Amino acid sequence: MSENLENIITKGFHSWTRNLNICIPLLINYVVQFTVMFFAAIVAMLLFFGQNLSGMASMTEDELIDLMSVSIMENLTGAIIIAFLVILILLLFDAYFFAGAVGMSQNATSRGDTSITDMFNAGSSNFINIFLANFLIMLMMIAGIIFVVPGAILTRNYMEVVESTQFTSGILLLLMGIVIWVIYLLILNVVLAIVLYSIVIERTGAMDGIIRGYGFFMDNKLSVFALWLVIFAVSTAVAVIFFFAGEVIALIGSDGLNMIWSLGSQVLILVTIQPLIVIWWTRLYIVRTGKNIHIDELLTDDWEQSG
Repeated sequence: MSENLENIITKGFHSWTRNLNICIPLLINYVVQFTVMFFAAIVAMLLFFGQNLSGMASMTEDELIDLMSVSIMENLTGAIIIAFLVILILLLFDAYFFAGAVGMSQNATSRGDTSITDMFNAGSSNFINIFLANFLIMLMMIAGIIFVVPGAILTRNYMEVVESTQFTSGILLLLMGIVIWVIYLLILNVVLAIVLYSIVIERTGAMDGIIRGYGFFMDNKLSVFALWLVIFAVSTAVAVIFFFAGEVIALIGSDGLNMIWSLGSQVLILVTIQPLIVIWWTRLYIVRTGKNIHIDELLTDDWEQSG
């Protein structure tokens, strides 16, 4: 059964309203990430400032900065190890719960409903492949730094001669490289947008998922780009609304209310926008690859008439 993009968006929204529990893995991931960061901060504080914690309250800002720089340099190896472990743990948890959210969205789309069991099944089966795919995609993004290198080298070589033509050319080349890198990242984001979803839905490996994701984009360029634009527009609109709401709350001058809004706005996005985005991408992949989808009898006639 084929659906146009309008149907995918609208039916995806309907699937979300019937399966609000898809937000659960995203919420759990948020709590887990916050908890890991909290305990990592405590460990870092004990490692770097263990002997000076009691006296930090009476130190000036300059003294605190000096203490931090000296402590970090003295424990540089420990800092690198902690940072590496924290990033690794965060990425693994993120991969697990993202895979769980996609698995729940897949069942909601193909079956009509989903449960937490689907989250555990999809998460445990796919989180390693999602983690590896994210790592490979990150390497592709970092590779774009090559666009910045020529300008950076030219600028550094002539930094002492600020008024030289070569230095000005280096700055312009550096700015041009940054712009090209940003464009490269946007293109990569669109082209590989469906990769992680294909890994979970097809139960495939990281490299095969990247190949499948790229192939899916090549076969559905317009639909992928259009859905990406819709998601970008929705996310931007929500961000602008939340920003101005936060500014209004800040004008009131209540720190407690501002903290509540800061936390509440993030939770609201995790409960509404994020699961909806996951469902949209999942439905697009399932529909365009010819897989079975749940037919809602309440909507069938309307879609047949509009299609």
